[in-house]
Amino acid sequence: MQASLLSSLQIRFALSKGHGEEIRKALTKTDILLKRGPLTLLGPLAPDAALCETYRRRGMLEGSPTEYRAPTKAVVVPFTGLPKACIRKWRENGHEVIDLTLPAIRRAQTSLSLLALEHCKTIVIGHREDPEAIAIAGECPASRIIEDADQAIEVPFAPKFGLVCQTSISKRRAEAVAEALRLRHPDSRMVFLDTTTPAMTERERSVDGLSRWAEAIIVAGERNDSSVRALIEAARRLGLAAEAVPNAGALELRDFARYRRIGISAGEFSPDAVAEGIAARLQTEVATAA
Repeated sequence: MQASLLSSLQIRFALSKGHGEEIRKALTKTDILLKRGPLTLLGPLAPDAALCETYRRRGMLEGSPTEYRAPTKAVVVPFTGLPKACIRKWRENGHEVIDLTLPAIRRAQTSLSLLALEHCKTIVIGHREDPEAIAIAGECPASRIIEDADQAIEVPFAPKFGLVCQTSISKRRAEAVAEALRLRHPDSRMVFLDTTTPAMTERERSVDGLSRWAEAIIVAGERNDSSVRALIEAARRLGLAAEAVPNAGALELRDFARYRRIGISAGEFSPDAVAEGIAARLQTEVATAA
C-alpha cells in the first residue's frame, strides 16, 4: 500500500519560502567578514541548526552574549539581535562589535523604544523563548512578551499600551493578541505597531496557494523558529497536515505515506538546500518504491 502511494507522489514548492532579501544580504556580509579573520558569534547566528553548522565549518566561533569576553577581538551580533545595552557593554570591554541584526528587527527595537518614550506599557507579541523576541523586549526592560490571546487577557491594566511584534510571527496571531488586549482593557489607550515583515506575509500567502492543491505541507526548518511555527499554523488552519522537518535526514517518510500531493515551504532561516534535500529524498524513496 505504501509503495503504491509513494509511486504516485507529487511535490510542489511554495512560491515564497526560505531566505528573504534581508537574510541573503546578511549572509553575504557574513561571508565577507569571515575572509578578514576569526570571529566570535554572540550566540547562534540564527535559529536554524543547518545554517549555524554551515558557518561553524567555515570557522565561526560561538560564544555567550552575556560573558562580555571572547577569544577574538571582533565579535558578531547574530541576525536575531541583542539589546543595545548588551552591545554597549561588549564595546566598553574593548571588543570590536559587528552588528548583523536584521534591519526589520532593528526597526522593531526602535519602535518599542519610541513607545516607551510615549509612556506606554510596552509589549512584544512573540514567543517568550525566542532570541529575537528577547532582543526586542530587551530595549525596554519593563517590557512583557505575550505569545497568544490567552496570555493577553492576563495582562494587568495600564492607561496606555504600546505593542510591537516579533518580525517573523503570523500577522493573524499578532492581530488576535492585540484584539484580546483591547477587549480586556477597553478603557486603555492602545498603540499597535505591526512590525511583522512583508516577506513573512508572502510566505503565508504561498502556503495558502499550496493549500488549494496539496494534502500535506512540509516546512523545512527548526520547530522553534517562529517563522516555521507561523507557516505550520497557517497550513493547519487551512485544514492541511503540516510538520516541521529540520533536514532531509530527519524526514519520517511514514508520516507522509498516505498523501499523494505534498507541498514544501521553508522557514525564514532555512537554507534553500534543506528544502531541496527534503524533496530529493522524497523523490528517491518514490523511485525505490516504484
